[in-house]
Amino acid sequence: MIHRNSLLIGLILGSIVAAILYFFVLERPADAAEAPRLSFPVDCVIGQDCWYMAFVDMDSRSTYRDHMCGVRTYDAHKGTDIAPDLSVVNTLTVLAAAAGRVIGTRDGLDDSPMETEDSGRDAARCGNGVRVDHGDGWTTQYCHMAQGSVTVSTGDMVEAGHKLGQIGSSGWSELPHLHFQLEKDGAPVDPFLGTVATTNDQCLASRGLAAGLWHGAGARNAESYQPVHIRKIGLTTATPTREIAKFGGYPKTANPDAGVLVAYVVLFGAPAGAKIETLVEGPAGQTIFANEKIIERDFAEYFSFAGRKRNGQEWPTGVYTTRVEVSGNGPVGPFAIRAEADLIIQ
Repeated sequence: MIHRNSLLIGLILGSIVAAILYFFVLERPADAAEAPRLSFPVDCVIGQDCWYMAFVDMDSRSTYRDHMCGVRTYDAHKGTDIAPDLSVVNTLTVLAAAAGRVIGTRDGLDDSPMETEDSGRDAARCGNGVRVDHGDGWTTQYCHMAQGSVTVSTGDMVEAGHKLGQIGSSGWSELPHLHFQLEKDGAPVDPFLGTVATTNDQCLASRGLAAGLWHGAGARNAESYQPVHIRKIGLTTATPTREIAKFGGYPKTANPDAGVLVAYVVLFGAPAGAKIETLVEGPAGQTIFANEKIIERDFAEYFSFAGRKRNGQEWPTGVYTTRVEVSGNGPVGPFAIRAEADLIIQ
């Protein structure tokens, strides 16, 4: 009798434990204890119509490194910056990365690129944006959206993929892009690793090869890491400046009597030791000049140019092409990234 009672009590206790596990563990929403699984926050494909401008700085000291131990970031950067490709005519749509409740919005600010520091934008660096609460201290923030584009209001419930607005350049923003920031209890978290920045000197590039918190299209886009991005490239007959090269570029035509021919390039993420090779060819395919430069230290952004003076005779008319290759050893091995641009002399 005692044995049968013990067995019955054991069965009852087991049923109670199973019920507790089912209702309080198995059925508990994932975002109540874990980071939300993140859909990609922009309706685009990296390498086709958008690119990564900068990643989260994973080094909490004055130095900086991204999730792959590269320099595609800058000191104390708290989010992932996603920018439209230069070929994109219309702005890209910003999407909620996970289900949640909208806890803040801002709209109505000018969204023209900030070409020089503007103290008037300092109080609203995020610009037009949206903040979403995902539960258990997890939030996402979406910054620099286009003026008048925000489609949600505080208190709205959104699902992953819900349209929030359009990419712009409002707030503290030099170029149209989305600043996407994931936080846990107010601390920025890198979505590629699911961790916060540290002072750890050890950095294994292989750690960033996993999808991290991304899933679906986000996981596929997470595989598109490049140690260097060629933002702008061109040819001009003037001494180029970083500001003009980056924000507007130079005319695509020039006169034969121009005194100099100069090739320029703007890089985002420029690791020490990388080599920049510049070649300019004339209308008949002849080499006008070639140049090599080694980057001496890490740069979050790098501007370089090289050129040749005209020797007496005018430049032959026709199409001139500059070809730039940036190569070196990246976080996961050797890399070589190329781009080209034309100038018509007429």
